Amino acid sequence: MCHKHTCHIVPPHILEELARRGSISCKKTLNDTHRILHNRNIALNNLLLNPLEDGTGERFVYDSENQYSQQVTLVREEGAAAVEDQTVNAAYDTSGFVRDYFKKTFGLNSIDGAGLSVISNVHYGVDYNNAFWDGDEMTYGDGDQKEFSNFAEAIDVVAHELAHGVTQFLANLEYRSQSGALNEHFSDVFGTVIKQKYLKQDISEADWLIGDTVVTERFPGKAIRSLKAPGTANDFDNQPDHMDNYYSGNADNQGVHINSGIPNKAFYLSCLEIGLDECALIWFETLKTLWRTADFNDMLQQILKNTENLEDKGKVCKGAGEIIAQSFEAVGLSTVSV
Repeated sequence: MCHKHTCHIVPPHILEELARRGSISCKKTLNDTHRILHNRNIALNNLLLNPLEDGTGERFVYDSENQYSQQVTLVREEGAAAVEDQTVNAAYDTSGFVRDYFKKTFGLNSIDGAGLSVISNVHYGVDYNNAFWDGDEMTYGDGDQKEFSNFAEAIDVVAHELAHGVTQFLANLEYRSQSGALNEHFSDVFGTVIKQKYLKQDISEADWLIGDTVVTERFPGKAIRSLKAPGTANDFDNQPDHMDNYYSGNADNQGVHINSGIPNKAFYLSCLEIGLDECALIWFETLKTLWRTADFNDMLQQILKNTENLEDKGKVCKGAGEIIAQSFEAVGLSTVSV
């Protein structure tokens, strides 16, 4: 999980660079990020200690009314009719699509597997340039309409952030170094998979971008990240696509948003040969077998084991394991080291 860390779609280094260029709203968003982390530490520390309670995964959408608070006013809940506020309706619809994808595809009962309520908060703060999963609910800013626009309407953003919740309950990956990069990787994987399902695209039609609809024309780039070509999404995109360029610094919790580009590229290459649905199944089954401190080599070892098992059961194509091994070798992760 994002233990002691709230998971935001826009990485801190992008907000920092935009703040250096004079963006007051990005500076304010950064400041609020630190406040959120402080306030949510206790909840995140205790969340997994509590027994899971069976629920129905119902949706609740709250209007923060431009306050820096959550669950201010309940404006729509499961089964209720659409309201005039289209941002509310968007959060309701996109979160439902993500919830239903995990249920119909993998049999997962909501985010935690036990019917956790899907809570969304919209209109958070003033000119707030981010969206985040904080351990038990989603929160969306409206953007400042200068660099960023409405986050709740972007299916890949919603899927990415809710997938942090799935990872939290299935693998509890520590949000630091390679385990943290895997945490971000799995969110990007299901962000792009669900985006393609939502838009009814095949892999040749997809752009493989994350956050392309939340950046404006003034933003220095086309998206927040690219799985197809890590490092090319914007002027600040420093994601490597090979272990030769692995980031070993301390920024970004030792590169959680940066080094995720390496397994992201391997996923993209695997999908080209195996297909989106079979890769999604392989990656989901692998997520269930990972643990808090798992690193890239651990992930590769588990993914090959799970692929072999799925091949034996006839759920993925024969030779999928070899293709995945080749995809990881293409980004500098070899089975020799596993």
